[in-house]
Amino acid sequence: MTEPTPGVPLTVKLRLVSANSGRPRTGCTVSLWHCGGHGTAGRQAADPAGWVSFGSAFPEARAGHWPHVHFAVHSGDAGGVLHTAQLALPGDACAQAYCAAQRRRLDGMSIGRDGCFTGGWTLEIPSVTGDAARGLVATRTVGV
Repeated sequence: MTEPTPGVPLTVKLRLVSANSGRPRTGCTVSLWHCGGHGTAGRQAADPAGWVSFGSAFPEARAGHWPHVHFAVHSGDAGGVLHTAQLALPGDACAQAYCAAQRRRLDGMSIGRDGCFTGGWTLEIPSVTGDAARGLVATRTVGV
């Protein structure tokens, strides 16, 4: 992400590993996007340990959808898509990030009720650390 985005700071860290061996996946790029006032998006290459890190803001709360971040793993800079998925942000992180009006948009909503996360959604939840004042960090290892 290159432009400042208003809201609670969110850093998304993904570690790409081989789904077969667990070793770091190098030579891949990751594109990442989520709902936000600026159509937040970015793309970067994984480092030698398989890590990418995107700085942004916590996604906007939208009625009918659980807060999430989309990402795609590509082979090389302009290569084809190897893997596409979403990170479903945990409820406790949403409670920290959203004001009361935004939280009301999630009334009656749960990850399990969002059609985007049918089956296996527990595998799409990152570990989230930090706080709303200093920023939240979502981290997940992704097998490709």
